[in-house]
Amino acid sequence: MIQKDHVFKAVIYCIAAHFLFAVMGFCAKFLADTHHVAEIAFYRNIMILVPLTAFIFIARKTHLFKTNKPKTIALRSTIGGFGMMITFAALAALPMSYATVIFYTSSILTPVLAFFFLKEHIGIHRWSAVGIGMIGVIIVAQPTGAVSIIGLILAIATACIHGVMFTLLRSLKTESSITVTFYFILGGTIIPALFLPWVGQAFIMDEIWIFAILGLSGGIAQFCLANAYKYAPAAVVTPFAYSSLIWSISFDILFFQYKMDFIALFTGFAMICGAQLYIIYREYINGRRTE
Repeated sequence: MIQKDHVFKAVIYCIAAHFLFAVMGFCAKFLADTHHVAEIAFYRNIMILVPLTAFIFIARKTHLFKTNKPKTIALRSTIGGFGMMITFAALAALPMSYATVIFYTSSILTPVLAFFFLKEHIGIHRWSAVGIGMIGVIIVAQPTGAVSIIGLILAIATACIHGVMFTLLRSLKTESSITVTFYFILGGTIIPALFLPWVGQAFIMDEIWIFAILGLSGGIAQFCLANAYKYAPAAVVTPFAYSSLIWSISFDILFFQYKMDFIALFTGFAMICGAQLYIIYREYINGRRTE
C-alpha cells in the first residue's frame, strides 16, 4: 500500500515536471524559428547529459549506469529520441495550449494501440471514452483551417508516443530515477545527432542561455516525472498533469500573443480529460473486481 507522504511527493513532482516541460516547450518553440528540431533536441539533451554524467562519476555512483531492465530502458530511450523531435515540431506548428490539449489524448489512445498491436480486449466503455476524447480533438482542431493540419498530425503522433513512454516508465518503477533519466537523455542525444550533418548550424551567443534553460528544464522535468510515477500509480499522478495547460496558455498569451478560441479550447479540453479520467475510473473498477 502506498504511503500518503509518497502520494504527496508524487503530486509535487508531477506538477513541477509539467511546469518545467512547459518551459522547455516555450524555449523549443522560440528556437524553432531559426533552428531545426533535431538540432534543438540534440542541444537540449547534451546540455544535461554532460553535467549528469560528471555528477555520477564525481559522486562515485557509477552503479547508476547499471539497470535490471536494459531492453525496456533501450526501447524507451530510442522512442524518446525520435519522440522529442516530433514533439518540438508539433509545438513549432501550433500554439502551445492547443498542442498541450491534444497531447492529453496520450492516455486515451493507449488502449487503442494495445487493441491493434497487443490484441488486448477493449470494452464498450473504453471505446466510448476514446470516441468522446477524439471528438474533443476535432473541436480543438477546428476544421475551418484555423489550426495547422500538419501540426495536428504531429501533435496526435506525439500523444501516441507519450502514451507508450508513460507505459514504459511505469514498468521501470523499480529502477533509480537517475538511471531512467540518464538513458532517456543519452538516447535523446544520440538519435538527433544523426541528423546534424544535414541540419546543424552555428548558433549565436545570445541564444546560449535559451539552450541552457531548454536543457536544464527538460532534464529536471524528466527526473521529476520519473519520481512521480515511482511514488504513486498513474491514476493518482495523471490528473495533476493537466496543470500544464495553465502554463501553456500563459506562455501563448504573454510571449506569442496568440488569439485563441477559448470556448473551443476548453470544450475540447473538458471532453479529452473527462474521457481520460473515465478510462482511469474503469481501470480502477476492473481492478477491484479482479481482487
